[in-house]
Amino acid sequence: MSLLDLTDDERLLKEAVEDFAETALREQIRDFVRKHEFPTNLVKQFFSLGFMGTAYDPAYDGSGLGAKGAAIVAEALARVEPGFAAIFLCNSAPMTVISRFGSHEQKQKWLAPLCRGEMIASFGVTEPSGGSDVASIKLKATEDGDHFILNGSKIFSTNAGTPLHGLSTVVAVTDPERGPKGLSTFIVPVGTPGFSVGKPGAKIGWRIADSVELFFDNCRVSKDQIVGNRGDGLKQILTTLSIGRILVAATGLGLSRKAMDLAKNYGAERRVGGKPIFENQGLTFPIADVLTKIHAGELMVRHSASLSDDNQQFRTETSMTKLFCSELASEAADVALQVHGGYGIFEEFEVSGLLGEAKVLQIVEGTSEIQRLIIARELAE
Repeated sequence: MSLLDLTDDERLLKEAVEDFAETALREQIRDFVRKHEFPTNLVKQFFSLGFMGTAYDPAYDGSGLGAKGAAIVAEALARVEPGFAAIFLCNSAPMTVISRFGSHEQKQKWLAPLCRGEMIASFGVTEPSGGSDVASIKLKATEDGDHFILNGSKIFSTNAGTPLHGLSTVVAVTDPERGPKGLSTFIVPVGTPGFSVGKPGAKIGWRIADSVELFFDNCRVSKDQIVGNRGDGLKQILTTLSIGRILVAATGLGLSRKAMDLAKNYGAERRVGGKPIFENQGLTFPIADVLTKIHAGELMVRHSASLSDDNQQFRTETSMTKLFCSELASEAADVALQVHGGYGIFEEFEVSGLLGEAKVLQIVEGTSEIQRLIIARELAE
């Protein structure tokens, strides 16, 4: 069985999510993109089909298809609208941390409703002064009897503040004397006193996926809302980000396919000087290069997801995969826009927004520079 072969369950999943993407999503999403508006009813429809539970344990209302299944979903969504894939992958991060590290009670209370699509969640790691350095987190969690009191903020928390937002998982400092080993992850439900959400800003990519600041002002949470063990926050972040990078890569793969779809459809019809523009090798050779890299990227995504699902070491491989596929997305978007020529810079053409969407993928879940740093560390080991 090759990496590109799908099981019967994976094939059925792929057909189902492609059907949703090619019908409901393609028919309705453009107005939301133009308005930078979260598509609440479309997300509800997506949730009703059970796709959010794809990766997770059936004991908590998931489908048990792991990272391979989730990557199939992300790629199919991104081939129609990368921002919708972003909503999916950013909801997957808090689900992953609860699934991998949470107690049975936490999974029953929070993971199962998320799998059923009854709410959406956000992940809170990045802070205004921290950037990619997760070890520099400053959100404080001060112990107070059976509770912790959170004070500080997070930025770039996608899905928070939307009409479906039910909870956020956030990483805070519980034991400052332990340095990076003094971090812990908390589940903070919407409505908790002292927890508030800022307003979304318009972005060049992920235009329908709201990203906001989270504020904690003497926000009181019980100790049973710590995910896993106190002090395991950094380990949890690194594992969750590594799995998230598979989904970012799959999104980049879907975006690259979308770019090639647009380029081929436009180029097949466009004539200049009475000749089809695809008689020009200056346009077709770059497309050939991108299509070759898409094939390589698909193999990398499947391999990284398989390593994750088999509980093997996968951090370096996921960094390679995320780096390759996010850089590929930018290349594919650039080639597709070049094929469109002057028309490509007008917003009425879908291709005009792809460069911004692709650029986001080079930044989220660790920038391309961070991925190269992780990969390069292998040289010293």
